[in-house]
Amino acid sequence: MESLTELVQFMQPSQRLDLKKIALTHVLGLTGTEEGKCAVFSVDDLLTALFHLTADESLALAKDAVLALINLTADESGATKVYNTSREIQPVTISSLLHIPFVNNFILLQAYELITTAIRHIINENSNLADPWSMVLSNLTREESIANGTLDILEENPAIMMQLMEAFAKLQYNKSKAKLDYLGPIFCNLTQTHRGRDLLCRSKYNLLDKILPFSTYEESIVRRGGVIGILKNICFDPLYHEIILREPDDILNVILYPLCGPEEFTDEENELLPLELQYLPDTKKREADPGLRKMLLECLLQLCATRKSRQHLRSKGVYEILREYHIWEQKEGRHKDCLLACENVVDILIKKEEEILVDNYKEIEVSNDMKEKFIQEDEEYLKDPL
Repeated sequence: MESLTELVQFMQPSQRLDLKKIALTHVLGLTGTEEGKCAVFSVDDLLTALFHLTADESLALAKDAVLALINLTADESGATKVYNTSREIQPVTISSLLHIPFVNNFILLQAYELITTAIRHIINENSNLADPWSMVLSNLTREESIANGTLDILEENPAIMMQLMEAFAKLQYNKSKAKLDYLGPIFCNLTQTHRGRDLLCRSKYNLLDKILPFSTYEESIVRRGGVIGILKNICFDPLYHEIILREPDDILNVILYPLCGPEEFTDEENELLPLELQYLPDTKKREADPGLRKMLLECLLQLCATRKSRQHLRSKGVYEILREYHIWEQKEGRHKDCLLACENVVDILIKKEEEILVDNYKEIEVSNDMKEKFIQEDEEYLKDPL
C-alpha cells in the first residue's frame, strides 16, 4: 500500500517522462490480476493519476493509462469504482490555489469527465485512442446506472448520438485505423434500459436501421454480437414487437437470416418466406457462433408472446426455417443450448391457437415451483449427449 502511494508522485502530469513511464508500467501490470486491481483500488490517488495520464502528451503513455482503465473496469464492481471516483474529483478554482498547493497530489483546474472523454475520442476521426476508449466505455455501460448516465449526455446532445452512429456505420471512419467495433456492445448496453431502447427504436433519425446491417458482419464477432444483443434486448420488451414485426420484414429478416442455410424448400414453403430468404445460394452458411445463434432464437421466443405475433411468425415461414435449422444443429452445430432454444420456439409455433388458449404468455403467472421444475427439465435435457 505504502509503495503504491509513493508511486503517485511519479505519475504527476508535470513529472519527467521516464519516471512516469516506469511508474505507469508497474501500475498497468498490477491491473492484469485481481489482487493487483484490489491494490490499485485501495489508493484513490492512483486512479486520479491514471485519469490525468490518459491525456498525457506522450501517446504511448496515454495509451497505457487507458489500457489500465480497460482492465480496471472489466467487472461490474471495478467499473462502478472507476466511474464513481471520476465523479468525485472536484475542480479547484484559481483563488483556492493560493491557499491549497496540492489536492490529491494534483492541481485540478477542472473535473474529470470520464464518459465525455471516452465519447470525445470515439467520435474524433483522428484519435489514436478511439478503440481503447471504446472498450472502456463498453465496460462501463454494462452497469445500468452508468448506462443511464451516458444516456443523460446523449439525450442532452442529440448531435453526439448521431456522430457515434456515423462512427459505427461508416467503416474506416477513423483515419488512424481504429475499428470502433466496440460501439456495438456500447449500443447494446444502452438498450438494457427502456430509455436506450426508445432512443434506438423511436428516433426520428432511424438509428436502429443504421445498425442492423452489421448483424452479419463477418470481420468482427464483437460488432456482430453487439447488434444481435441489441435485437435481443428490444425483443424482450413487448412495447417494440410491432416495430420488429413491421412490414416490410426487414428486422425479422435480420433475425432469421443468420439461422438460414442453403436448404431447398418446396414452392409452397418458399411462398411463405420473406423474399430475401427465398432461394438462398448453396454457399449460404449459418451463424458460426453458438452464443449468437442462441440469442437469435431467444429473440424469436420473445416474439412468440402474443397471438398476433405468433400468427405473423407462422405466416412468414419461421417454423419451416427452424425445422431445417434444428436438423443442421443436431448434425453440424451440435450445441445443446441452441437445440433447446430452437425447440422452445417450435413447441409454440407448431401448436394451433386453439390449443394455446392464451393471448399473451407474459400475462401468465408461473408459480415458483413450476419455474423450478422448468429449470430442472432444461438442465436434464442439456446433460444428455447429442
